[in-house]
Amino acid sequence: MIIKIALILLLIALALFLSDDFLIELSIPKAPELVTQLGLIALFIAFSMIFISGLIHIFSLIIQSLLNYFSAHERIRRRLLFIEAKQLQLKQLFFFKARQINYVHETNKSRLLTQDNKRQIKALLIIIDKDLILLKGRLPKSVYLDLIKARKHFINDQNLDGLLELQQTIANHVLIK
Repeated sequence: MIIKIALILLLIALALFLSDDFLIELSIPKAPELVTQLGLIALFIAFSMIFISGLIHIFSLIIQSLLNYFSAHERIRRRLLFIEAKQLQLKQLFFFKARQINYVHETNKSRLLTQDNKRQIKALLIIIDKDLILLKGRLPKSVYLDLIKARKHFINDQNLDGLLELQQTIANHVLIK
């Protein structure tokens, strides 16, 4: 409604400015000045009404937005979004903690398995070395050297199964002799 009034005032101001030119042509004294002043006043009032209505509309939108923002419904909605985000964060944290625990567990398991294999290899080497010392004079030199080569090969490869087979082979030679 205010916009319509402002537009009507703008049209009136435009009509007054056009009539001012007409009055100047008619040579009527003081009338063109009065019509120009009325046109300026109408133009000022029209623009003032548009400006003030714009400010009022902006302030009403700001107040409405603030009321909406602080309403109970929006507070509950924001709280729900916060809880959902926190829940997602906890799920991600749980997932990454589980991955970290599994990684540490597998690393420790691998490290312990490697240590255990080294300990078993050392124990087997002690037994194999004792048995080889016992067999040194009893076996032909080529067989003895083959056993020594196999021992070195399995040690370099850290092959526990191969060392076990070698120990069984040497034990059979010890029992035979």
